Amino acid sequence: MFKKIIAAFTLALTILISSVALGHSSGHGKPPSNEQILAKASQDLAIIVEKSEPVEGKVLGTSWKGATTKAIHNKTFKHYVVSFTHAEEKRTLYILLNSQGTYLGANFNGKFKEL
Repeated sequence: MFKKIIAAFTLALTILISSVALGHSSGHGKPPSNEQILAKASQDLAIIVEKSEPVEGKVLGTSWKGATTKAIHNKTFKHYVVSFTHAEEKRTLYILLNSQGTYLGANFNGKFKEL
């Protein structure tokens, strides 16, 4: 009888532990949509401008916040590159995000070592 109780307890504990381990939230969910990626990159661009963070040694003017020509320039399994074209400056800024939309960097040539 005691062996049956121990066996039942062990089985219940094993099921509980495995369900917690398999049910964790570690980013295995649905990837962000293209619209979400574009919105996140736009937010990151606004932060770069507001904080005067230099991109390749150049601080972006506030007019960059109004860059309306934006697109997903490159998409891989692990990364997104979003492009923003500034019509007046005739330059394109590229923002690198990971697959979950976290900002990783920006430049003007669209080439990142992570890709």
